[in-house]
Amino acid sequence: MVEKVKNSGVLISAGRSFHGPEDERGWARIGFAVPEEQLEKAVVILDGVFENEKENAGIVGDSLTQLIGSLESVLNVLKRDGQSQLLDALHDPENLPDARLSRIANHAIDLLHETEQLLEPGSLVLADHFLGYVNSKCLCAAVELNIPDLLKSGPKKLYDLAKESKAQPKRLRQVLRVLHNNGIFSYEGTSDSYSINSTSALLVSDHWTQWRNWVDLYGNEFYDMARGIPESCKEGNERTAAQINFDTDTDMFTYFTERGWLPRLHKTLGGGAVAQAPGILEDYPWEEVADRRLLDVGGGGGALVASLLRKHKNMRGGILDIPSVIEHARQNFHGVEGEFADVGNRVDQSDLIVGDFLTAVPSFEVYTMKWCLHDWDDLKALRVMKNIRSGIVRCQQSRLIILESLLTDGRMGRLSRYGDLIMMISANGQERTETQWTALAQRTGWLINKIYHLRNSWPCAIELFP
Repeated sequence: MVEKVKNSGVLISAGRSFHGPEDERGWARIGFAVPEEQLEKAVVILDGVFENEKENAGIVGDSLTQLIGSLESVLNVLKRDGQSQLLDALHDPENLPDARLSRIANHAIDLLHETEQLLEPGSLVLADHFLGYVNSKCLCAAVELNIPDLLKSGPKKLYDLAKESKAQPKRLRQVLRVLHNNGIFSYEGTSDSYSINSTSALLVSDHWTQWRNWVDLYGNEFYDMARGIPESCKEGNERTAAQINFDTDTDMFTYFTERGWLPRLHKTLGGGAVAQAPGILEDYPWEEVADRRLLDVGGGGGALVASLLRKHKNMRGGILDIPSVIEHARQNFHGVEGEFADVGNRVDQSDLIVGDFLTAVPSFEVYTMKWCLHDWDDLKALRVMKNIRSGIVRCQQSRLIILESLLTDGRMGRLSRYGDLIMMISANGQERTETQWTALAQRTGWLINKIYHLRNSWPCAIELFP
């Protein structure tokens, strides 16, 4: 089989435990994976306008037959020989994925998804949308029943799992069938048993990433908020989808506070920040500004600043935010049992600054903004960026690093689109495309030097020079 397809030209990472002669791009060619050019060819052929239906139907059929053969080959090899390597290189829950292999895998996923869109019946595509809520609620059910924790010790048969989770066996099977077919949990039919996999392991209650908090909050309260999307899109409606659903003119931060939901929001977002911190710290060259004073504009309780100071021992940091948030940050850095007290000596009390970045920004050499500008329309975003540029201390390392999602198309860009809608639903905000970020930069005198993609992290690092 390998001999038959050895010249297929499939691109797989030359790093880690994958081996093979490298091409001019530094990638290894091996003979058992789906040819990248074949996938692209299939997409082009399937996307064409057929002048001769019968003749082209044959071409499509031949292309699909070749594609099926290649896919079967790669699946067989990956399942048999490559699964442990994939787990190590892409799905290790304690480490970042291999950078080169991750890029190749992402490209393959986008190509496969584009092919799927060309082939799949439209009625099934629609069903995924008008019935898509069942995926969210099945995941909520599994977390509420504590299924990930119960499977942490090893596989369990259905009736044992149902008994331990106090669930109805028949209904639990129906819920888990949806999830294991979506890649969450594994199922072994001969023994009728379920087990945890690299995806569901992220939902265990003591997992350091705490993704289960997102299931709880976004699968329930934010799920309800999304009911208001259709009405919010109608001309003349100024309320957000969330305000429409809850029938209030109060902003969601205040509404969550009044309902006692704010601690859950902070816990969820804080856990997400921890989960995504490794990619942020590793994939942007922070060492270039490691000996500078850095101000995190709208920096909240200080998690980003603390993570940077822990990694770079000569860096000093500060935060600009509203009074209540700065008081929280002050306790984190300078309180007796402060969460970030270990780096508090490099965050001066005077650099925990109460202010409004829409009005003015104090002078520092380096600025960061994480998940702030997506709250605002372009006029306010322009004002903030102008204020930062007016305040910046000019030196060789001077820069603004914006950590925001980059709105993109394709399967691997879907998180940016989810984020865009979440911001629309909750705060009348938005994510932005690279073109939109470039326009904001040009209008405020900034130059986008580079955009860094960060592994296992939703935002990108958009690096701007004054």
